[in-house]
Amino acid sequence: MNERERLLQVIEAEKMNAKQFAEEVGIQAGTLSNIISGRNNPSLDVMKRVLNRFRTLSSDWLILGVGSMYRPHGELPSNVIFDIKPQENAEKPAVSEPVAEPTKAVEASPSIPLSAQKLVSKIVIFYNDGTFEER
Repeated sequence: MNERERLLQVIEAEKMNAKQFAEEVGIQAGTLSNIISGRNNPSLDVMKRVLNRFRTLSSDWLILGVGSMYRPHGELPSNVIFDIKPQENAEKPAVSEPVAEPTKAVEASPSIPLSAQKLVSKIVIFYNDGTFEER
């Protein structure tokens, strides 16, 4: 079984048509059509997009045709650093109170001449409602 046939098997297993699959994976429908027709072979980018969208697919199976189509239940690839899943009822981070302005000037470090030190010229605070404040 070649890569094209394996992609067709994924589409069938996921109960999608070609257009739905292309949208889910994030590729042009024409690109998928060319792969399905045998005109083009799937690129590495296409295969990575498929694996990224369908995280339970086995990369060995999809790319090399080795092993089973899906990973064992709940198993993620060994190269996954973070198991990114949307959190339900995730709380928004609390908005902290503004920091009070310093009341005394910061003195120059004795090891660095005053003329060589960088001075802050502007601070911009971005709020979660899309507004900002410059100081």
